[in-house]
Amino acid sequence: MGKVLRVFDLDDTLVKTSSKVRVTHSDGKQTTLTPGEYALYKEKPGDKFDFTDFEKKLINPKQIKQNVDLLIRMLSNPDKKVTILTARKFGFPIRHYFKTQFGLDVYPVALGSNNPQDKADWIENHIKRGYTDIAFMDDSPANVRAIDALKLKYPDITLKTKLVVDNFAPKDKVRIFESVLRNNFKKNSDLPQPRGVFFDPTPHKSRSLTNIVTGK
Repeated sequence: MGKVLRVFDLDDTLVKTSSKVRVTHSDGKQTTLTPGEYALYKEKPGDKFDFTDFEKKLINPKQIKQNVDLLIRMLSNPDKKVTILTARKFGFPIRHYFKTQFGLDVYPVALGSNNPQDKADWIENHIKRGYTDIAFMDDSPANVRAIDALKLKYPDITLKTKLVVDNFAPKDKVRIFESVLRNNFKKNSDLPQPRGVFFDPTPHKSRSLTNIVTGK
């Protein structure tokens, strides 16, 4: 029997913070983006990004309760490896937050990279180590697509993804739906179903988020 892995993103998946991505454009103008806005931002030529806010303690963190509750349930099962996989550079502030606020001993992996392929590579390494039942939750469509690509490469494992859209503004949710539809027409790829379920790559088959993650 294969091993079980459950992977959660941090920002705008488990917690919302006041951290901002600062962007300096080619004309010298500066703008700021929330993590949710950054997840949908299309980089322009000459853009320079400053992620300083994400290299320190969590700024005014507020839990996204339904997802933290899910994290807590997953951590209660010793047969599951549960990981917080984040683009942030340091894991200690994440461990400190969950320990002091919830009494949880979490295992954060701080990649120090916002490249979606780095998250996909981390999960692929676990597939090669024998993990065959994997679920991944993230608010970034690009990150979810990168993980979904592994479904075609490893068709014999169970790999579920959830795109977290609950905290996006209504206009951004529309953009996500449009993006998913465009990509589904462009290529036969397994893209996330943006309505709170882990997507089953078999057409017209999906199970609820709770059932997929708990294995019930």
